[in-house]
Amino acid sequence: MGETNEDDSRATRRTSHSREGTPVEIPKDIFERIGALCLALPEVTVRVDASLVTARSTAHSFDIRRRSFCLLIALEGAAGESVPQLVLRADPGQRHALLSVGHPFYRSRAGRDRIRVLLTDDTDWAEISELVSESYRILAPKKLAARLD
Repeated sequence: MGETNEDDSRATRRTSHSREGTPVEIPKDIFERIGALCLALPEVTVRVDASLVTARSTAHSFDIRRRSFCLLIALEGAAGESVPQLVLRADPGQRHALLSVGHPFYRSRAGRDRIRVLLTDDTDWAEISELVSESYRILAPKKLAARLD
């Protein structure tokens, strides 16, 4: 209904394995930046999501009490480059608003309460920080979420 963001980037439609068959790696600077945002939140842990490694790239899941609020993956772009992406939770209103913007926001196959964000040279890191915090708040127990205020 209104979430017609079908104009997906060609870069994200490619397989997530490189032409040599190895998983696409997430750029180190992106991993460190997302890791710093997520791990600054109360009781967050990070794990490699083994269920997604062979299907995508090395998938890093940032969890609150074993539930993922942020997933960092990469797909192979048209020129063989790594195209890092975040999968975040969003409330219905926020999700609809972001999807109506289009690039860099896309629907996620991971669930109706999630969005996918392409991380590019033009990424607004202040906005990513807010989206990560909001995704955390959706899953975190009230006592932990209140520590963000």
